[in-house]
Amino acid sequence: MTFQLGDVLNINDKEYRIIGKITYCNSVDGAMWDEYRMLSVQGNNEVWLSIDDVYHEYSISFVVHSINPVGYHQVDTGTEKVMSASGNVDVDPGETALFKEYEDASEDNIISEEIWSDGSEYSQGYYIQPDQILFERSEPFKSTKSGNSGCAVVILLIFIIVICLATLLPILLPWIGDTFFSKSITAYLEEDSKYTYSTSITGKEQQKADVYKAQSGQTVDTVSKDILKGISGKTDSVQEDTENEGESVAILTDNEYCLVYLEDETNDVLVQISDRKYAYTSDNDVYHGTVHSRRYYRRFYYSRGYSSDSSRYSGYTSPYSSYSDSTISYNSSNTYNSYSSSIRQSSIFSRSSSGGGLSSGK
Repeated sequence: MTFQLGDVLNINDKEYRIIGKITYCNSVDGAMWDEYRMLSVQGNNEVWLSIDDVYHEYSISFVVHSINPVGYHQVDTGTEKVMSASGNVDVDPGETALFKEYEDASEDNIISEEIWSDGSEYSQGYYIQPDQILFERSEPFKSTKSGNSGCAVVILLIFIIVICLATLLPILLPWIGDTFFSKSITAYLEEDSKYTYSTSITGKEQQKADVYKAQSGQTVDTVSKDILKGISGKTDSVQEDTENEGESVAILTDNEYCLVYLEDETNDVLVQISDRKYAYTSDNDVYHGTVHSRRYYRRFYYSRGYSSDSSRYSGYTSPYSSYSDSTISYNSSNTYNSYSSSIRQSSIFSRSSSGGGLSSGK
């Protein structure tokens, strides 16, 4: 199965345009496979399509900043050599990298690490069937790699941009960082030593929820506020289960759904985090949650997230379509939403000086 630059493929009802291609060879067994760099036609999301006709393995993956092999087992390792490269890819023929590939228990989801001479790259994805890869059409391909034409104009534009950025960045960078690049809950939990990864729950549509355990001595209240501070207050909705105070707090952001709650038997504080798509498509119970937290997890999502997600994920089936429990009464002035708002405002408007510059003091 071979494709060309500019080809548009339909994979799981989504169209992708091929903008790069790399052919690798495994030095262990001499087997060769192709990796296609693709952009979604709608949205320009980048994914990689791997086609291995030797071992009949086909997958979709995307680049992530790190991987956690807990819950996965290693299925392949070796040294890969670039045999050919074309289009918009950042490798050259002859380059090599050590690689390791892992599968989860379902053997559907995969993660991988590539160790190049200039650093490591990590990927996360899932297997697909070859009949899910459909050729749609071929379009003219234009590489974005630099050439000689218009070189002087490009250099002039770059010079102007650099001058403008040097002037404006000190003013705009704090606002840009908080507005567009606030940390996700998942990233915060992965990086902060106060939280230890416990397990993952596999849902439908290649989705999963991760569960973390907070340090001993923490409460649902302190953990919830710590997470809100860690993501600079960037929430959609957040509220405590007011019928069972101290047991659980639900946090909904633009892309994630999180529940901070007490473990059913030990009363340890656990944090379950997933993409909103997991919540929309899956009907799994909260991991080791109490009866109250399990119910609140569903009630809060149905009340605050399901309606908008039904438009976002209209192509998927949701168990909430037959939801029969009650909804929650949301109070936008609740303690946690007010705290989240104060953190958000503080991060934007109340920054301490970074030092330097001119002083107006005596």
